[in-house]
Amino acid sequence: MLAAVLLTVISSAAMAQDAVTKVAQSMTDSLAYLQLTPTQTSSAQALNATAATSLVQTAKKAKTDTSFRGKALAQQVMGIMKTRNTGLQKLLTPDQTKLYQAHKISQMADVQTKIMTAQLNLTDAQVPQVYDVNKKATADMMQDVGKLKEAKGKLGKLKSAKAVKGDSKDKDKELKKILTPDQYSIYEKHEQEMKDAIKAKMKEKKG
Repeated sequence: MLAAVLLTVISSAAMAQDAVTKVAQSMTDSLAYLQLTPTQTSSAQALNATAATSLVQTAKKAKTDTSFRGKALAQQVMGIMKTRNTGLQKLLTPDQTKLYQAHKISQMADVQTKIMTAQLNLTDAQVPQVYDVNKKATADMMQDVGKLKEAKGKLGKLKSAKAVKGDSKDKDKELKKILTPDQYSIYEKHEQEMKDAIKAKMKEKKG
């Protein structure tokens, strides 16, 4: 879902002059809450410039190459942002890392909700309900994914993987209570497309 929003923003920026600079600056501005030191800011700007360049190039390719959309496009954007975020986290102090993670949860929930609002035409009453579900699900999933990465032994990994799947099912169950049947059907379709993209990316890494 984050990929879809990024692509919408970048696709618009790609048509403007100095698109890379604007996108990179926007990414840097979004880190203001971390109160980065001058040295950290300089390093973050370099990471953002690299990511912005790749994102704009990806958006331009998607606009001219109809085959480079859907799963392939999502994989590309996720890869770019993962590289940027990994580099960014290496720059942060322990306290900044805690802030980053907390902010990330709220930001991801907000992005997911905005996309769902556009995709599903959510009502004013549904928006805050969906946001709460997305925020809780994101927090639960991030915690369980962290446990999965740290799990030792096959049994431990299976247990953690089951917990992650459970988080996803719980989210779907709560959303089903809020959405209309038609909205939920559209939601399932978009979720499956993203899951397919993530699975393909994981297989690519193993291969």
